[in-house]
Amino acid sequence: MEPLNAINEISKNSDLQDSLYPKRKVSFLPLWRTIFKNIRDYSFFIHQLSRLAIIGDFKRSNIGITWLFIAPIFSVIMWVFFNSAGILDPGDTGIPYPAYVLLSSSIWGFFVGMYQKASNILISRRNMIITTHFPHEVLVVERALVHLIRFIIPFLINIIVLLLFGVRFNLIALIFPFTLLPLMILGIAIGLIVSLLRVVAVDIAKIFDSGIGFLMFLTPVIYAPKIDISWLSPIIKFNPLTYLIGFSRNVLTQGNFYEPVPWAICTLLSLIFLLIVVRIFFIAESKVVERFISI
Repeated sequence: MEPLNAINEISKNSDLQDSLYPKRKVSFLPLWRTIFKNIRDYSFFIHQLSRLAIIGDFKRSNIGITWLFIAPIFSVIMWVFFNSAGILDPGDTGIPYPAYVLLSSSIWGFFVGMYQKASNILISRRNMIITTHFPHEVLVVERALVHLIRFIIPFLINIIVLLLFGVRFNLIALIFPFTLLPLMILGIAIGLIVSLLRVVAVDIAKIFDSGIGFLMFLTPVIYAPKIDISWLSPIIKFNPLTYLIGFSRNVLTQGNFYEPVPWAICTLLSLIFLLIVVRIFFIAESKVVERFISI
């Protein structure tokens, strides 16, 4: 069954219709009950969309899924070249620099990829949103699933590289996947805000895109958290991504918890931010659809 046919069949159910846009309740508990119910009821549709998105990403490429492996390797080669040429002094990274920068950039890419998927969620599915009646949280889950699948495949390179450079894992490394949840939450939250801006304030959305790209250089991704640059040190200290990325990286490579208290605070704030953003997003969705129709 094609995705649109599946969603149309589901939408015939009158019980579901009452829970969907535009009759959505936005008070906290009813909103989240409706969201989880819609995700459950539309699980088949989510699966179909995810499958088509993954296939569509590579159907026009001659080497297909191999790009997932090639891109991170080229990125590491570039940063290792800068390091060996003396252009970049990363400080004490604790593990060999090629392994450090590959893992750090992969974790960063997980955050940025989640932001990009969420921030384009309305524009990329504009025609579907206008022509088909369904809950938009379905798109959020679909985008998150696609990005998770795309992350898992090249992440295998990280494990191989870490082993080749003598990094040994302990039992703490098993919780690494769970340490990525705060990054996913923060990426989705920022992305949902920007997805609304792409419809009503395109220039501001572009500023966010540029800012996210520049933020990598203010986050310990290609250098160590403790780096001897006076103007950069305070920025690193107050950058929540310093702790979210550092925590994940250390769990996998060092077997310890990097700055657990700041990490816990940043995780809690990211969750609260997501709860606020989701409420804003679903309050604004009717206006977004109206804007789509009027364009």
